[in-house]
Amino acid sequence: MSGRKRWIGVVWVVMAVTGARAASYYVGPDGRPEGDGSRERPWPSVEHALSQVGSGQTIIVKPGIYRGPIQIARQFAGTRERPTVIRSEVKWQAVIVGAEHHVISNGGGCDWVTINGFEVMGGRYDGVKMNGDHNVVRNCWVHSNKAMGIAMHNRTGGVIENNLIEFNGGHIQFDHGIYASGEGLLVSGNVIRHNASYGLHLYPAIKDARVVNNLVYGQVRRRGIIVACPQGGGQNVIVNNTVVEEQPLTIWNGNGETVANNILIAERGEVFSFDEHTRDVDVDYNLCVPSSARQGPHGLTGNPRFVDATRGVFWLRADSPAIGKGSPQHAPTTDFWGRAYPQDRAPDVGAFAFEPLLTGEEVRADWDHGWAYHRHGTKAGLPDPWVLPAGQSQ
Repeated sequence: MSGRKRWIGVVWVVMAVTGARAASYYVGPDGRPEGDGSRERPWPSVEHALSQVGSGQTIIVKPGIYRGPIQIARQFAGTRERPTVIRSEVKWQAVIVGAEHHVISNGGGCDWVTINGFEVMGGRYDGVKMNGDHNVVRNCWVHSNKAMGIAMHNRTGGVIENNLIEFNGGHIQFDHGIYASGEGLLVSGNVIRHNASYGLHLYPAIKDARVVNNLVYGQVRRRGIIVACPQGGGQNVIVNNTVVEEQPLTIWNGNGETVANNILIAERGEVFSFDEHTRDVDVDYNLCVPSSARQGPHGLTGNPRFVDATRGVFWLRADSPAIGKGSPQHAPTTDFWGRAYPQDRAPDVGAFAFEPLLTGEEVRADWDHGWAYHRHGTKAGLPDPWVLPAGQSQ
């Protein structure tokens, strides 16, 4: 083969591989098995799409209502370079309803799978249950499921971020908003409210996890976050969360944990509940109500001055004592809205950095009588608290 022909062949192979990596296939409520996976001729289900294209592909689910479950078999695991991605074409407009067990799940050992953007409801067990390593659940609205909202138990690398998780669970001891464990877990930017037991039940053990920028409030059992560590501690980081419960933060077997820049409000009792095995936990720069002997030399207390906590609006007012009182050393790289923290001043405390545009009534004009999120949506869809209004000032 001549050098020129060999070069052309290499280019063709590279283009083919690149094209394969960029491929997306569609599922629609009007999809048919004889379709080709295009947007115009979608397939009828995620499982059918995977059976046609295999692992490491992106499956886009068009707006509509779909009967659950979605079950992703181990053979469709992705890789670091080519994860298997299942996503709603429009956030929260592909609705997966009902299942005898979990609504969306994958098999044990089914690694590198991303679930993105669905409304998930009506499961007889968990809304989303992920079993493999390096799985991701993001941008989902998970509600009204019998057991957990999102469950993720793996060895390493899970991500749960930017989800609204509410009204899940039928048992106030065993059913939680998020139930997860493993090493290197990231739980970030979630709103977790009105679930049966704990908002975040990180059990039986997490290690080297980051729990950042989450809002946790209003569970039925009034429990916020539990961090269960392996024997000897977990070196987990719990920073810039806002938790309003009777028992905001519990740590078992802690050693090397960092707890900083949080707003922790105990509606009764103590802010911190550490067991007798917990030691050497770095606790500082938290706003605690009531004040706590554990809150550290830079800790503060007092009314955090939320915009309207009674309606679930935990943004900071301009007169909040939480503004500029956090530690840059412990702050995450971005705030709840994905903006980089300013380098010229100390970060704010809690899940939501102060944003002047969010303090006015006009921001909530399209909400349900001033409450965050509509019960039935609007023509424009549900308000999205992960997107700042136009004209953001920071």
